[in-house]
Amino acid sequence: MSVLILKPTGCHSAYAHATRIACEFYSKVTGTEPAVSECDDLCSDLIVIGSDSVNDFAMNEILSGDIQGFDIRYGTDDYCLHSYEKDGRRILILAGGRGRSTVYAVYDLFERFADCRYFWDGDIISQKGALAFGDFHIVESPRFEYRGLRYFGHRGLKRFQAEHWSFADWQRELDWMMKKRLNLFMLRIGMDDIWQRAFPDVVKYPDTYNIITDGKGYEERSDFWTLRYRGELREKILTYARELDLIYPTDCGTMTHWYARTPSAFLESKKPDFLEQANRTHVGSDTGKVFDFRKKENMQYYMQLTRTMVNEHEKRSDYFHTIGLGERRIYDDPQKNLALKLVAYRRIAEALRSDYPNSTLFLASWDFSGMWKPEDVKKLMDEMDPTRTVMFDYTSEVDNPNISFLNWGVTHRFPWVFGLFHAYEAESELRGPYDRTAERLAVAAEDPYCKGMILWPELSHSDPIVLEYLSENAWAPLKRPIEETVTDFCNKRYGTHAAEMNSCWQDFLPFMMQGSWGGNSRRREEDEDSAKYHNTWLSHSDIWTTPMRGLARKKDGLFQRQVNMKVAAAKQELDRVKTVIERLVKLSPVWENDFMRRDAIDIIRTAAGRTLNFLMATAIYDQDHALIGQKRALYFELYAALEDLLGTSKDFSVYHTLLATRETAPTNPSFEATLKENIGCDYCRQYAYELMRLLLKPEAELLFDWMLTEKEKADGELVLTKAKEVFAQYLATPLADVQPDPNIDPREAALKIAECLQKAKTLL
Repeated sequence: MSVLILKPTGCHSAYAHATRIACEFYSKVTGTEPAVSECDDLCSDLIVIGSDSVNDFAMNEILSGDIQGFDIRYGTDDYCLHSYEKDGRRILILAGGRGRSTVYAVYDLFERFADCRYFWDGDIISQKGALAFGDFHIVESPRFEYRGLRYFGHRGLKRFQAEHWSFADWQRELDWMMKKRLNLFMLRIGMDDIWQRAFPDVVKYPDTYNIITDGKGYEERSDFWTLRYRGELREKILTYARELDLIYPTDCGTMTHWYARTPSAFLESKKPDFLEQANRTHVGSDTGKVFDFRKKENMQYYMQLTRTMVNEHEKRSDYFHTIGLGERRIYDDPQKNLALKLVAYRRIAEALRSDYPNSTLFLASWDFSGMWKPEDVKKLMDEMDPTRTVMFDYTSEVDNPNISFLNWGVTHRFPWVFGLFHAYEAESELRGPYDRTAERLAVAAEDPYCKGMILWPELSHSDPIVLEYLSENAWAPLKRPIEETVTDFCNKRYGTHAAEMNSCWQDFLPFMMQGSWGGNSRRREEDEDSAKYHNTWLSHSDIWTTPMRGLARKKDGLFQRQVNMKVAAAKQELDRVKTVIERLVKLSPVWENDFMRRDAIDIIRTAAGRTLNFLMATAIYDQDHALIGQKRALYFELYAALEDLLGTSKDFSVYHTLLATRETAPTNPSFEATLKENIGCDYCRQYAYELMRLLLKPEAELLFDWMLTEKEKADGELVLTKAKEVFAQYLATPLADVQPDPNIDPREAALKIAECLQKAKTLL
C-alpha cells in the first residue's frame, strides 16, 4: 500500500521541517517517494506529523475515541510514536509536545526502525526497501529542560573552531543537534556587525576588512570575512535555528571581552568611562575594557547592543545570558571587589527586565569556580529571582569539589544547569573524567532544581565520546556507564567492524580518561593532595605544544610531583595502548572508512601527544645527561611519526582551514598571517601539521639544548630570545610551502608511534 505523509498547517515552522525530513529519510530508506498532503486520502497508510494540537487528523482520532491520547506534556520536548491499524491501514502518528520535539520524533523513528545513525561528521542511512510497523506506543520525555552546546570564538582548525564554518556547515551542525535531541546553543564567536547595526551613525562598516593592530595571539581579531558577510551569516544561522525551534540565549550586560571588543570609532565618539582592573586581564587596549556600568548611559550602550541582537538576529526575547564581569578582578580588596560584582548583576538584571520582563536570565558560572569563593556565589544566589534566573554552570567537573556547584547554595534551592567544560582551546585530544562526572551528575539528576545539562568547551568536535555522553545523559542521565555508551557508539558507527573497534576503544578508555580538564582549584602547594587538586598539570600543561613553558618548570616541585603521578598511571596503560594501535593498523577497513579513519587517528594522536608530554616533562628534572639524550632522541622519533600521521588528515591542516575560508566567501588577503598568529599563540596551540613543521619542533630543540647545557637563568632568557626568532620565521613561511607528502601511509606512521610507546615505557 502507498504511504501518505499527513502534514499539519498553520503552525510553527519546525513542523514543516519535520515533514520535509520525514519525506527525505523515507525516500532514502525505502527508495520510494511518499506523497505529502494536508488531507487524508482515505486509502493510503499514514505517517501523521504532529499531535492533536496542530494536526486535524490526530485531533479527530482523539475526539472519536479511536485513540486515547499521547501521554505527553504539551509545550515541552516530550514526544510519542503511536502506531496502530485502522480499516486495513497502518497509521503512525509522530506527536511532539512542540515543534522541535516533533522533529525529534521523526529522527527517532528512523533510528529505531530503519537503523539510521547520526554523528557530527555525517549520517549512516540504511537501505531497508520498506518500513514495517506493529502496534506500539512509545513515549519519550527528557529529564532536563535545557540540553545544549556552546560554540566559542577561538580560531585555528576548521574541524574544531566554529568561527570558520560556512552556512552549510552550520545547517549540518544544527540538524545534528536535533538528531541528538539537544535544544540549546550559543554562538560566543564575537559580535560580528552588531556595533554597526546598533550605532550606525557612529560605527561604520569598514570599506573592506577590519584590521586589528592592538592584539596579538588569540586577541588578534582581524576579519577574515567582511563584517557584512559575518552579520548576514549570523542572521541566517539564527533564522535557521528559529525555524527548528531551538533555544538561543542573547548576550546582555557587561559583555566586553577579548572576542567582543568595542570598535575604536565608538570609543572616540562616545568616550565611555571604563572600570579599572586590578588583574589587568584583557585591557591591553581600550577596546577590551569594560564600560563603567555604574553610569546609566554606559549600561544603556550595552543594552542597545542586546536590543539590536534581539531585533535583527534572534527575533525573540525569551532567553538571555550574562558573563557578569568575566575574568576581571576590579579591586584587590576582596570585599570591595565582591560588592561591585554583586551590583553589576543587580544592574544587569534590572536593565534586562525593564525591556524584557518575562525573560529568563542565565548566569554564566566561569568566574564562580575560577575567581569567587563559594560563600560569595551563595550570596549572589540568595538575592537573584529564582522564577526568572538560572545559574548556568559549565564547570561541574572541576577537580576540586570544594569550589564546585556542590557548595554554591543552588542544589535543592535555586534553578541551575549542570555543565561540562571538558577542554580548553588547546586540549583537542580524547579525554574526560567520566568517573568524577558521573558522581556529580548523580547529584544533578536527583535534584528537581537542576534544569539542564550542557557541554561548554572552547572548541567543538574534538571528542566524539563526550558528544555521545552529553546527548545520552542530557536526555536520561546515568542509565549506563561510560563503557556501555562507548559500546553503543561503536555498534552504531562501525557496522560489521563494531566489535573490533569496540574492543580497541574499551582498551583505550582507561588511558584516555587520565586526561581531563581540572579547573582552577586554587589549592596551595602544601595542602594535602595538592598534586591531585591543582590546575598546573590538569590545565594548560601540555608542554610538548608549548616547550618554552618548560623553562619555568625546572624549579616547580608541585609540577614535578604531578608529572610523576601522571607518568606512573600512564605507564600501566602503555602496553595496552600500543596493542590498540597495532590492532587498528591491521584492521584494513579503518583506513578506507571516513568514520573509522578519523576515530583511529584521534586515538593514536592522543596516545602520541601525551607520551611526548611525558618525555619532555620528565627530562626537565633528569640529572643524567645520557638519559636526557635518550629521551630527546625518542622524543623526535615519536614527533616525526605524529607529524606524518597528522599530515594525512585535513582535520589537522591550518592550510586546509585557510582554503576553506576562501571557498566559503571572499577572504581578507592578509588573513593567513592572522590565522597563524591565532593558532600559534601559547594558549591555542594544538595538534596541527603546520605547527609541528614550523614551530613546535625548533622550540623543542631549543628546550632540549637548554636541558643538556645546564646553563643558568640568563641562558634561559637567551632561549626565549631564540624562540621569538623561531616564531617570526614561522609567521614568515607561507603555509603552502610546508604541505605534507601525499604518499605518506598513515598506517606506517601509526606503527612507528606504537614502537615509540614501547620504548618510552623503558625511559619514563
